[in-house]
Amino acid sequence: MFMTSTILVSMVFAGEVDLLPLRTIQVGTRSLEVEVADELNERQRGLMHRKEMESDHGMLFVYPMAEVRSFWMKNTYIPLSIAYVGSDCQIVHIASMTPLSTKGVSSVYPAQFALEMNQGWFEANGVKVGDSLKGVSHCHLSK
Repeated sequence: MFMTSTILVSMVFAGEVDLLPLRTIQVGTRSLEVEVADELNERQRGLMHRKEMESDHGMLFVYPMAEVRSFWMKNTYIPLSIAYVGSDCQIVHIASMTPLSTKGVSSVYPAQFALEMNQGWFEANGVKVGDSLKGVSHCHLSK
C-alpha cells in the first residue's frame, strides 16, 4: 500500500495527472470537451496539480442535487473561471477564481453542476448567466 501511494503522489508531483474521460457538450453556441467529475473523489481532486489546460477544454462537476456550492483553488495552478449551473442546465452564476487560493467562491444560487474553464473563457465566448449547457445527460429540463 505504501508503495502504491508513493507512486501516485510521485506522479501527481511530476505533473502526470490522470485525465477523466472526455465528453463533448455545448455551452451557448460553442462546443467543448469536458472531463466529467461525477464521483466524490473526482470532484474533490478536480483540476488540482495541473499546470495547463487546452483552450476549449474544461471540467464539469456533477452533483446529485442542486444546492448553494462553494469552490476553492487549493493546489490548483491554472487561473480559472467557473460557471455554476442549475438542475435545468441554465447558468446561474459566473465567477473568476485565483490560483492556489483557499477562499471559497460561492455559487450564490443553488447549482447541481459547475463548469470550470480557463479564466476569461466565458466572457471571450459570449457565454453569460441564463445560457444553457447542452449534451449533459444529468439535466432535469423543465417542460
